[in-house]
Amino acid sequence: MTPDMRIRSFRLGLCAAICTTLVSACTLPAFPSLKRPQPTPAISIDLPLRTQAQLRDYDLTVKAVRDQYINQAALAAWQASVDTYRARVQAGMDDAKFASTLSDLLSTLHDSDLSVIAPAPQSANSPTATAPLGGIGIIAGLPEQNKDRVLVFAVYAGSPAAQAGIQPHDAIVRINSTPVTFDERDTVLSQIRGQAGTTVTLTIRTPGQPARDLTLTRQTITAQSTFVSKRIEGTNIGYILPDAASIDQMPLEIAQALRDLSNAQALDGLVLDLRTTQSLRFPLTDMLGLFVNGAVATLHTRSAVSKIEVTGKNIAGSQVVPIVILVSDETRGVAESFAGILQELGRAKIIGVQTPGRDALVTPLTLPNSNATLLVPTGEFRGVKDISWYHTGIKPDIPSDLMWEQYTDQSDPQIKQAVQALSR
Repeated sequence: MTPDMRIRSFRLGLCAAICTTLVSACTLPAFPSLKRPQPTPAISIDLPLRTQAQLRDYDLTVKAVRDQYINQAALAAWQASVDTYRARVQAGMDDAKFASTLSDLLSTLHDSDLSVIAPAPQSANSPTATAPLGGIGIIAGLPEQNKDRVLVFAVYAGSPAAQAGIQPHDAIVRINSTPVTFDERDTVLSQIRGQAGTTVTLTIRTPGQPARDLTLTRQTITAQSTFVSKRIEGTNIGYILPDAASIDQMPLEIAQALRDLSNAQALDGLVLDLRTTQSLRFPLTDMLGLFVNGAVATLHTRSAVSKIEVTGKNIAGSQVVPIVILVSDETRGVAESFAGILQELGRAKIIGVQTPGRDALVTPLTLPNSNATLLVPTGEFRGVKDISWYHTGIKPDIPSDLMWEQYTDQSDPQIKQAVQALSR
């Protein structure tokens, strides 16, 4: 599984996930604390060592949220929750209960992007020298609130999943006869993974078809590119689907794809498919530079508002080609901001389902004692109209009635809408 898989479905749900490796990285400078910071409570040395360590991580979590969380107004009445949950930690608990207590504390602020990811547990599925960890070869989205399924975003060619006929848009609703649930989102991928050579039975729901059971033999999976670049059949319109496993290379890969697609004839339009893009590391400025130039947006944090200026690069007509960006209810993070910025600048039409508004700039922090990862929304991007998309999302110019998991690649209605929009 790629590094992005440890960022939950931008719970991350910020997220995307690959059923073969785990964890995301993103570093940002710490922001200054409030002018009147709350004092850090004392920790008694008479408490058990584990409890002392948990309290240090608890207090660090509270301080990071107070100092950096972008929605400062939400913190006004937070102290009562902080005190309540800290008392529970001080009374003593195991590490698993501590992780869930931190999650419960953060949930009182009602922001799904503010979250904590417990370290991966050691289990019977852990790799050994003689039996390495295996998987089925998919990139997947984790369960979300009221969406108890693992959603398949992409399938590796030749993998067990591909051999079994699993395709993008499919949903895994049971694993070894046990229903997938939102409450188990942190462990669901470890249930799909396991020692190479062992089997797993999945209940698959394909849009428009009855659910079916498939038994797959796990294999050692080697990551492969899922980048797609092609001309849409019967048109002179390019279509690009970025590779979820190599977000850092996205601008370079798209630039090369534009050169290749325009080699024989300049494109009449471009469809950029961001419907399953969820990475925290979305390369915003480099991506913007492919299509626009100059001062294009602002970044708002607790301490400052900064202008975002890009130096545009015209790659095979990229600065002038008409663009449609496809978005969905699965589009997450800064990819939402990217779409919104190009929409406000008039450089792109947006087609699809309104995005969830989970476009905060998220800063990760490793808690030193528990080794858990704290995710704090620390900033938001806004376009030239200074409209906030945080918690509201990007509204498409041409809306679609269907969620991403309600159709297949063969019946994709939004591709048809994009071709119509670019052919006018």
